[in-house]
Amino acid sequence: MEKVYIRGANVHATGTIALVNKTGTWRVHDPVVDNSKCIGCKICSQYCPDDCIVRLDVDRSAPPDTPRIEIDMVYCKGCGICAYECPKGAIQMVICEA
Repeated sequence: MEKVYIRGANVHATGTIALVNKTGTWRVHDPVVDNSKCIGCKICSQYCPDDCIVRLDVDRSAPPDTPRIEIDMVYCKGCGICAYECPKGAIQMVICEA
């Protein structure tokens, strides 16, 4: 069977993978980024099992509260690994609102 590569080098599998399926309404927690703490180190994106965090191309001279990452909530499962791995505590998991 041929390997299927989707989105990035972090995620690859044989057959179907999580990125093929959108999360839907079952996610319980959403990651919320505090842009004033985020340094754009990409550690969160390296650990994301669904490869749904992208580092934005932001100049170092940009104001501290400029977004440096973007989370694709269509595929985010709300697992919290990004928040756990963030060295600056810039990502918090909050309960989804209805």
